[in-house]
This record gives sequence, C-alpha cells and structure tokens, in this order.
Amino acid sequence: MTEGEIPETAPDVDPDMTVDNRGTGCASGIARVQRALEDVAAGAILRVRSTDRRAKTEYAQLAAQTDHELLAIETDRNGLLRKEYTTYLEIGGK
Repeated sequence: MTEGEIPETAPDVDPDMTVDNRGTGCASGIARVQRALEDVAAGAILRVRSTDRRAKTEYAQLAAQTDHELLAIETDRNGLLRKEYTTYLEIGGK
C-alpha cells in the first residue's frame, strides 16, 4: 500500500487501545506501539496518535511487514506549523 492509497478517514469503530506518541520521535514511537501490540488481542483496533511527519510511512511499513491491517491515517493541522497524525491498525492474528 502506498501513501496515496492509505485511507484518510477514521474507521467507524471505537479503538480498543490508544498509544499517544505526540511529541516523540518515530523510533521511540514504534517501540511504544510494539509494546502495546503485546497487550491487545487479534481483531482489536489500535489507535496511534503522533506528531512525527514520518508517521504516514512508518506505520504503513509496520502494517506491510506484519499481519496487522492499516485501516487509516488521518492528518489534522494543529496550529500553524504542527500536524497530528492518527493511525488506525486492526491487529492481526498472533
């Protein structure tokens, strides 16, 4: 899935868990997501909030390299210069 193919609208489901990575770099953000993945069951929806501009590529790569499904990545502008990204992943079988 390329960045242009990633849905930009949140799925109509309530997330089972949220990881708030706003204000952290992508490397530590991915580590937090990987720890969270240990605590959620297959079929659960994980929401990841981030301010790192690489979120669109990093979380798409994570989904492509695992059996998790990337449902959407929303982009919102918060203030003049800051963007926030909200990623939704459906957790695959473990």
